[in-house]
Amino acid sequence: MNQIEKQVDGIIVRLKMIDELKPLRFVREYGTHDIEMPVTGLLAVVSLTDTALTKSHIGDYLSSTVKGERYRAKAEIRVYAPATENGSGLSETVSVLMAGLKSADTEKIITDIGASSIEFDPDMNSICRTVNFAIEFYLCEEA
Repeated sequence: MNQIEKQVDGIIVRLKMIDELKPLRFVREYGTHDIEMPVTGLLAVVSLTDTALTKSHIGDYLSSTVKGERYRAKAEIRVYAPATENGSGLSETVSVLMAGLKSADTEKIITDIGASSIEFDPDMNSICRTVNFAIEFYLCEEA
């Protein structure tokens, strides 16, 4: 597991501790979890959509000997609900999820948070909203 996945997993673990998100089942996209078809409850599929790694001098004028790696990634959580629902429960869950991302970000690495409108996913036969967030963090060492 790489550093980006570890950071995102840590955020998801802290999201699972929020009482309002207890009914939400989190799974990784391309993971080993079985996903019920059709969706019978709230389901959150977590995936990384873009990643970047940059090596650079972190210290700038403070210290040119501090070197590190800057990690950047974009992640998304697609929240699915049964197609028979009207979408209000889905929107409430997404609102709690967006607020929860701020509190789950104990290391202050999340830079952007956003959400899509409600869409119908014919493959899953469910309604869906996507929460997008970006993270950026450094791993440094003395050269």
